[in-house]
Amino acid sequence: MAASAAALSSRPYDLTGKRILLTGAAGGIGRATASLLADLGAELVLTDRVAAPDLLAGLAGNGRSHRFIACDVTLPSQIASLCADAGAIDALVLNAGIFPTSQWTDDAWDDDFEAAMTINVRAPAHFARALLPAMKARGSGRIVLLGSVAAHTGGTYAHSPLHYAASKGAVHTMVRWMARRAAPEVLVNGIAPGSTDTAMVATADPSALKAMPVPRFGRPEEIAWPIAFLCSPGASFICGTTIDVNGGAYMR
Repeated sequence: MAASAAALSSRPYDLTGKRILLTGAAGGIGRATASLLADLGAELVLTDRVAAPDLLAGLAGNGRSHRFIACDVTLPSQIASLCADAGAIDALVLNAGIFPTSQWTDDAWDDDFEAAMTINVRAPAHFARALLPAMKARGSGRIVLLGSVAAHTGGTYAHSPLHYAASKGAVHTMVRWMARRAAPEVLVNGIAPGSTDTAMVATADPSALKAMPVPRFGRPEEIAWPIAFLCSPGASFICGTTIDVNGGAYMR
């Protein structure tokens, strides 16, 4: 997979020859990301908790062997099994996450808090633990974690749940923690989406976005583009950064 500096400068976003593992692949951002990564030349190992028969059929092939492996990310044993079966991974996109809507006054809050921390925080840590050592040993790799604007703001909406914002704050911390230990061989970065038009915000009121500089929901592909960038040679000097993709909802 080695390439000259001249070749990389002319094709900085080309993912040809890269095997990328993407979690949460059946959701809105996951599907958009899978499609884009395949279009850019990557070979994909996709996972979600349930099978998605139509997912692979929509991906550009060109002789590549994309795979889907169902995985319950609440179970470390299934994560370990998936990572062992995936083969050598060049980039890991940790997109799987949940957005429980219970408030801390609700009876379900304790269970939802535990689920948010398990899926949004512990699961990506297990994936990284399983795959990072081999990436470092091979001398290259990328890890991209999905955070959220909620980690900066405490939630875009007044009803945004504590457990979601707290879990994504932990993800942002994990980006920095892992980046210091993974570099220089492996570059770890994050994406912090704002409100994006997926099932996660199905009950959100679009009128709350009117005051934003870009007053609308983001589209899944608008999150996929910077994810793919961070997997590419073009991001070769980006390390420990979480890129805000939120239409100006939060600026720093």
